[in-house]
Amino acid sequence: MLEFEKPLTKRKWLDLAPMIDVVFLLLIFFMLTSIYAKPMMPIKLPESETSVVQEEPEITIGISSDGSLSLNGQNITIDQLRDELSQRLLGRLEKNIRLTADKRVYFGLVINVMDIAKQAGADNIAVVTEKKTPDEQ
Repeated sequence: MLEFEKPLTKRKWLDLAPMIDVVFLLLIFFMLTSIYAKPMMPIKLPESETSVVQEEPEITIGISSDGSLSLNGQNITIDQLRDELSQRLLGRLEKNIRLTADKRVYFGLVINVMDIAKQAGADNIAVVTEKKTPDEQ
């Protein structure tokens, strides 16, 4: 009679070390990327058929639906806006500003903010919109 060798008993569990390594790498990745994420105000942008995607400038003014202002993600009052903008625009070659305003904001406030930005030295004010989808026309 033929005798076969007994099969070697192998481990019956998975090696969790590679999976733990991957999980920790993902955790580190998301922690590092969240540090550099810019805080944004909840804004519903108006839509435009001719909107163009541009590179993000360094100075962004946000106006939320309740009329509160932010400068690069930090809350600011309208009285502080001119001085802060003047300091940030000082010595810059391109004095571009990006304006994001909720579509429910009173238009007079938007014009007032644009006027303050011009007085602070801004050359170009880009109003941010969202691209209209064909079914919304």
